[in-house]
Amino acid sequence: REVAVVGGGDTAISDALELSQHARKVYVIHRRDQLRAGQVLQQRAFAQPKLEFIWYTVVEEIMGEQLVSTLRLRNVKTGQPSMLEVAGVFVAVGLKPNSQCFADIVELNETGHIVTDELMATSVPGIFAAGDIRRNSARQIATAVGDGATAAMSVLKYL
Repeated sequence: REVAVVGGGDTAISDALELSQHARKVYVIHRRDQLRAGQVLQQRAFAQPKLEFIWYTVVEEIMGEQLVSTLRLRNVKTGQPSMLEVAGVFVAVGLKPNSQCFADIVELNETGHIVTDELMATSVPGIFAAGDIRRNSARQIATAVGDGATAAMSVLKYL
């Protein structure tokens, strides 16, 4: 089967490399002309013959009845539309944390993530943060659950 990964960062390229072990071909669709992933990941990706890069492109629509069958793409430089038949699509684009409502309350870093210590405490006593919204999060379900447990224990100690 042929699949697509949308994105150009570490997560997208790691996903594409993993998928290349199972898929016949993996299309990496990126809106720029170069990857943002680290150099080692880029070298591995460019050396993997099952990966095909589609530059300057965004996904306009994911189509299919019960399952994914086709992507409607658009070249961001030319505006040219195209279609790509795939059996699956994996979106691995960066996400901006929804933390602006806390900007005047707790310390945020340059990317908008809440700064915490190892016990999930923020810069304000009694306010704790856990999961993807905090700085240095691994952005994984398992670590978010662990953060939540740590924050809960910290709240109990604080109270």
